[in-house]
Amino acid sequence: MDALTITCIYINLGTLMIAFLENIFIIVVNFLDFCEKRRLPISDQLILGFSVSSLLHGLQKWYILCKCLLNLPRNEYDMKATHVFMYLNLCTLMFSALLSLHFCLKIVNINHRFYIGAQRKCPKLFPWIIIAFPLGFFFLNLFSALEISPECLQNTTFTIIVAIKMSPRCSWSLLFFSTFCILCASFCSVSASTIIFSLFKHMKTIHGNSEGSRSPNMDAHIRAVKTVTSLLAANIFIFISTTILRYILSFPLGILISISHIFSSYFLIKGTKKLDKALAEIVNRCITRRKK
Repeated sequence: MDALTITCIYINLGTLMIAFLENIFIIVVNFLDFCEKRRLPISDQLILGFSVSSLLHGLQKWYILCKCLLNLPRNEYDMKATHVFMYLNLCTLMFSALLSLHFCLKIVNINHRFYIGAQRKCPKLFPWIIIAFPLGFFFLNLFSALEISPECLQNTTFTIIVAIKMSPRCSWSLLFFSTFCILCASFCSVSASTIIFSLFKHMKTIHGNSEGSRSPNMDAHIRAVKTVTSLLAANIFIFISTTILRYILSFPLGILISISHIFSSYFLIKGTKKLDKALAEIVNRCITRRKK
């Protein structure tokens, strides 16, 4: 293992540690709020689901990186862990896509029958969507794990093109994964484009208004654009690292994925009053203790 790869692994571990702290903070705050109020709004449900899946995905990635760093041999557990890693990838992508769609439906108003119907009906589908999708992915991934042959997972390139050449059994699960990555990236890109277009339209509307650029609606637009863009970047990097590029390039792309998740979690914290308030209280307590 060369010095560049080792450096990338250490940077990966460092970015994962930052992402861990953000995800744990979001999970703890939402859990305490749920214990107090016995309910969570849709936005908080999606943010909590994204943080849990991102945390588990990061822990799995931490294990893989540590094993690469120690140069340990692959065993039977690693074959099963590959499917777990793909499942956690799917869950993370799903929650990021649902978050992007939710922000778009919540912030942007479009005078179209289909869009208005989606705004009214989508909130009624929660939390069943959050339960149904992970369960569906679990059973699909379980079926794939039972059918796929071990030599498919021993391939170091782990790309769709190589898998198709090896065996149809190697290709269908990866094709399913890549298809879902494309769908998630499409949802995020459409949502981001819609929010950005609505933001510029809103800026033109309030131009010259006394509220100026400090309009609360505009601030919500800007926060949503930042969050959706970071989620979209993570989706694209995951898709590229898993389905197109070779194994050796997965380390630098892993850094970009972790950085994208760091920014998305940060924007989610700053964009949610409850999380932002809790973070401000923690920072103030730390400053007060240092002064003492």
